[in-house]
Amino acid sequence: MPERRSAREFVALVADDFAEIPYPERQSKPDGPLAWRGYDASHARAAERTGEEESVVCGTAHVEGVRAVLIAFEFGFLGGSLGERTGDRLEAAYTYAREHRLPVVPLVATGGSRMQEGMLALTQLQRVARQSALTREAGLPQVAVLRDPTTGGGWATLGAGADVILALPGAQVGFAGSRVRPPDADPSAYTAESQVAAGAADAVVPEEELRRTLGRWLRLLTSVSAEPAPVPAPLGVTGLPATGWDAVRRARARERPRAEAYLDAYFTHRSAVSGDRCGGTDPGMLCGFGERDGRTVAYAAQAGTATLPSGYRTASRLIRLADRLGIPVLTLVDTLGA
Repeated sequence: MPERRSAREFVALVADDFAEIPYPERQSKPDGPLAWRGYDASHARAAERTGEEESVVCGTAHVEGVRAVLIAFEFGFLGGSLGERTGDRLEAAYTYAREHRLPVVPLVATGGSRMQEGMLALTQLQRVARQSALTREAGLPQVAVLRDPTTGGGWATLGAGADVILALPGAQVGFAGSRVRPPDADPSAYTAESQVAAGAADAVVPEEELRRTLGRWLRLLTSVSAEPAPVPAPLGVTGLPATGWDAVRRARARERPRAEAYLDAYFTHRSAVSGDRCGGTDPGMLCGFGERDGRTVAYAAQAGTATLPSGYRTASRLIRLADRLGIPVLTLVDTLGA
C-alpha cells in the first residue's frame, strides 16, 4: 500500500508550482443539508487536522513545464468524500480549465460520497460526470492519477472518466470500498494492478517516476500540430520481391522487423495506453502516443498475433481520443487474423 500523502504533499510531488483557483461560496445550514447531528463538529475536526476547508484542493500548476488544472483530494478530510461544497469546487475547476484551455489532472484519493449529506452527495457525481463530459467535448485531455484509496463515485467519475489513467502501486482501486465488499471478495481484485490487468487503467507508476511520466503524458496530449506526420522509413529487406513465393517467404520470416521495431525506430519516445475499458487487454495490439520531430503522433500497431476483440476496442478508444485532440494516427498492420 503506498504512503498516504496529504493533498498538498502530493501536489508538491508532481508539480513545479501551484496556485489555487477561486472557489464559490455556499451558505451551509447547521449540520449540513440533512441536519445530521454532529456533522459541523466532524467538519471542524477535519479542518483542524488537515488545515483544509474541504476534501479537495483545486488549482493551476506546471508539471514538467506543462500548465494544467490539478484536482487534489485530501483523504484526511472526511475520507476525501464528495459533498455539495466539494462539487462546487470540482465544477469550478473544470470550468476554469475550459475557459483557459488547460488539461485536467485529478489526483484522486476518496472513499466516495459523503453520507452526512445523503442523496444530495450522490447528485455531486452527476455534476462531476457532466463537467468531465463537457471538458471532453471541448477537446481537452484528462489524465487521472489513482492514489490510495480510489473508490466509490470518485473512481467512477474522476478516475474511470479520464482519457489516460495512471495508478500508484498497491493502491486500493474499485467501486466497492473495503468496508462494503462481500465477505468472500478477493482483495487483490480491488488493486491498481488488477485494474490495469482488466483493462480499466493504463499503467501502474511508482511515485518516484510519477512527475516525469505525468509531464510526458501532458506534453504528448497537448502538443498538437497541423503539419502532416512523417512517414516511417522501411526496415529490414527493401525493394519488391522477385516472385510471389519470395513475398510469402519474406512475410513469414521470423527475423523480419515487427511493429515494436518500427515504433522504436520511428519515435523519440512513446507512452502506451492499455485496455479497452470494458474488461479486456490485448498484448498483441500496441497503442499509445509518441513524439517524432517535436510533434505528437498516436499509433495503433498489430504485433504479429491474432488480434482479440479487446485489441480492436483498445485501438478504437485510442483513435477516438486522437480524433478529439486533433492528433494524427499511425497504423501498422501485421496480424495472423482475427
